[in-house]
Amino acid sequence: MFKFLKVEVVHWDFWERFSLPMGANVITIVGPNGSGKTTLLDALRTLLCIECSSGRDYKRYVRRNEKPFSWIRAVVDNERLDSGLRPFFPILSEKVTLACQIRKKGGDWQRQFMVADGDVEIENLEEKGVWTGVREYRQRLENAGLTHAIQRVLSLEQGDTDKLCEYSPRQLLELVFSVFGDQEVLDNYQQAKNEQLEIGRELEKLEEEIARLGIRLREAEANVNSYREWERLNKELQKLSLEILPRSELADLHDRITSNRGGILKKRDEMRVRLKQRDELRAEIGSLAQDIESKRTEVVDFERAERIAQESFTAHRDSARDCEKILKDKTGLEELCRQQQAGIDAAALTAEQRKERNKLAANNHELEMLRDKAIDLRSRISTLKAGKRIEPGFVQDFQRNLNQANIDHQLLTDIVEVKDPQWQKALEGVMGPFAHIVLLKDPKDRQKAWALGENLRYRHFVVAERHFPTAVLPGSLMEVVSFREAPPEWLAELLNRIRRVESVEEGCKLSGDAAWITSEGYHRERRGGRYIGVDSGSYQFGENARKNLIITAETELSAIQEREKELRIENDRLIRRIDDIQKLLTGMDAAQQIAARSAEFAQAEMEFTGLTQKAQEAANILADCLKKRKAAEQRLKDLEIGKTRLDTEFSKSETETSKDLQDLRLLRKQQGERIVDYRNRRRPMPSRWYSREALAELREKYESAEAVRRDINRQKERLDQGTWVTDSQVVAVEEKLRDDHTHLAETIKVRGIHHQRHMRATEEARESYINVLRATVRRYSRNVRSLGELAGIGVDVEPPHLVNEDLALAQAGLNVKFNFDKKGMIGLNDGEASGGQQVMKSLILLIGLLMDESRPGGFVFIDEPFAHLDVFNIDKVGAFLESTHAQYVLTTPNTHNVNVFKTSDLTLVTQKRRHPEKWAPPVAFLLREKPVVKAKGVR
Repeated sequence: MFKFLKVEVVHWDFWERFSLPMGANVITIVGPNGSGKTTLLDALRTLLCIECSSGRDYKRYVRRNEKPFSWIRAVVDNERLDSGLRPFFPILSEKVTLACQIRKKGGDWQRQFMVADGDVEIENLEEKGVWTGVREYRQRLENAGLTHAIQRVLSLEQGDTDKLCEYSPRQLLELVFSVFGDQEVLDNYQQAKNEQLEIGRELEKLEEEIARLGIRLREAEANVNSYREWERLNKELQKLSLEILPRSELADLHDRITSNRGGILKKRDEMRVRLKQRDELRAEIGSLAQDIESKRTEVVDFERAERIAQESFTAHRDSARDCEKILKDKTGLEELCRQQQAGIDAAALTAEQRKERNKLAANNHELEMLRDKAIDLRSRISTLKAGKRIEPGFVQDFQRNLNQANIDHQLLTDIVEVKDPQWQKALEGVMGPFAHIVLLKDPKDRQKAWALGENLRYRHFVVAERHFPTAVLPGSLMEVVSFREAPPEWLAELLNRIRRVESVEEGCKLSGDAAWITSEGYHRERRGGRYIGVDSGSYQFGENARKNLIITAETELSAIQEREKELRIENDRLIRRIDDIQKLLTGMDAAQQIAARSAEFAQAEMEFTGLTQKAQEAANILADCLKKRKAAEQRLKDLEIGKTRLDTEFSKSETETSKDLQDLRLLRKQQGERIVDYRNRRRPMPSRWYSREALAELREKYESAEAVRRDINRQKERLDQGTWVTDSQVVAVEEKLRDDHTHLAETIKVRGIHHQRHMRATEEARESYINVLRATVRRYSRNVRSLGELAGIGVDVEPPHLVNEDLALAQAGLNVKFNFDKKGMIGLNDGEASGGQQVMKSLILLIGLLMDESRPGGFVFIDEPFAHLDVFNIDKVGAFLESTHAQYVLTTPNTHNVNVFKTSDLTLVTQKRRHPEKWAPPVAFLLREKPVVKAKGVR
């Protein structure tokens, strides 16, 4: 194998650039910890495509100096081997340049390698050679002697020099075979045996296949025997299917046409009666609508009269109130006179004034809140009276988003009307949780609507599929509900399932699984019974719900107005009292005020009784107008409820009429299709098939087409249950199977002979190669014994038991024993050797792997081999290394004994980077001139 002659690095770790001679047998790298000894070895490993030490990689070294590229170049020898070839053939020069360039490309570091003829400088490399990839470069190095096993040896970690002696005998033997190339041959032999075993299994499968083929051959012979029977049955089946069945179907079709004609006529008469009833209902609804419009006009007139009476009452009330205020002023002044004459308590009056002012401020705050609430109630009343509903804010937000997305929809409350007010409380309890369900008018909008529901987290159902109930069960909750448009199908089913009962006792008499509800809202279902009734103020469905909401809002508004009136009266009293106290505190003369306003007081006393009487008369007129207006509204409500009931009946009648009309059209369409079908079926038939006599004869044998089909099915069943053959080529199939059986038998015979020959040849070849394995063991044994003699250590190698048998080869091991200082033999890792002896054992085992008389030269990286050695053993290891005449690159800290440099031909000195310098000092070297003595080398 080749040796290093020179190394040069550029931008590696913290080294800017330096070049070192490497043309020595023993090279020692010395320096303090962290000065770059292992870093230099990792540079050589990177150049040789070997993994760096301690889990590091080349990227760690090249990115630390923040340069975009790095170079590692080495000049190695290319001396001719004993075989006559050179390591880097076809290069014939005595020197070869190995180079590794690392550049940053696309955010990552990439390597490329080159093998150049001669000693080529970095600046001239790209002109002298061609860059290669990692795989091709490794192949070149392996051809030059750097095998995978040697790479494994060269990548030993720091302090791992003594690890080879810890191998088991089996591991050591595998390592020896791997280094000398025998393991690959053994693996190839094993692979060949595995392939032969696989061929044997394939032959067994072919034997199974020929057995199955024989079974198929016998089945084919049976098929030939059944073919003619099948052919006879098939002809009979063909006649039934192609002649008898079409004639029977034609006869059945003629019977259906005749029988359905009477049903269509009856359906048409029923349709005429239903249309007449619908028209009468429409006329009644129109008449009732006129009455409602008249009543609405009457309500408007009463409301106008009520407003006029309200204005008259307000004017007379205000006049009486003003007069009353003047009289109260007189009373207050008279009270002030009495208090002035009796004397005043200023402190008590001040406290009273402060208390009255606080109460006045509280009343004003309450008045402001009541005004805001009254404005909101008036707005709600106006909205409800306009026929609109007031939905919660989250429902309004969702509807607004649906409108923006052009999704036509409505709420469930928009289509529901309660026909029987007595059951509204119960109905509200059942349907209340569904009040905010959104119904889509076009089912195609479901995806967009559901996406909006997900985004806005709308917690109520968005329903796309809607159907009118097909039937309403008598006594169900569905009977008291009408839908203006199609509701969700599941809601109609729910209402249909709930029975209406008068009391809990009546409900308990029903079956155990029946669901029922009372008019007061006590509901029983499969989970049990509970009260779900809703008060009238919380109704959500139908016209009653809207009117109840109006009544509730008006009642609340009246209460607010009454409270406002009380607060104003109290505020007037408080203001007068505060003014009186202020007058007392400021010393106003009350008697003088009474005298000055005597004429005003006299006028007020004279007019007060008349004004009060007029205000009372106006109040009576207002009450009468209010009573008439409410009575007119009640009559209007009754008319509207009646119209709602008629609308529901008309809607139901319209739905049923439309359904019956569709059914009639469908019957006519089906009848026409049957007639056309009859003519189409009859057209291709000969007249003798459908003549009256022929059909009568057919009816005597087969009463219907279904009977013919049963006959056909019996024939088919007979054919299906039997082992019938439908292919006329069964004879050809049998002959083909017979030929295949014969051919496969011959193939199995020939392949079996070849398989036996190959198995025998593989066994004989491996038997012969056992001698090569024994020669490899003897060769390695000679190497380690000769190395032991150089080191003054007795080495004994027990040859493994190598025979041509899988289990014996798998269990074979190489047991090496050592005799230090004539103290007796010790094994590889028996715990009896010292740290220095462990190093010596591992070095002998290591260098014994690399010794090759046919390929002298080579190099070894050993990181801190003297770590566990005393001075005497350092000298012994140094002498041992010197005696082998291989190229060794060693590392040692500068704390070791100077004896580590005794055998060193070249000493490389590393130094730490000094802060704040960017680059570390170049590696210094000391070269010792020594005569070259040829001896056994390493590859």
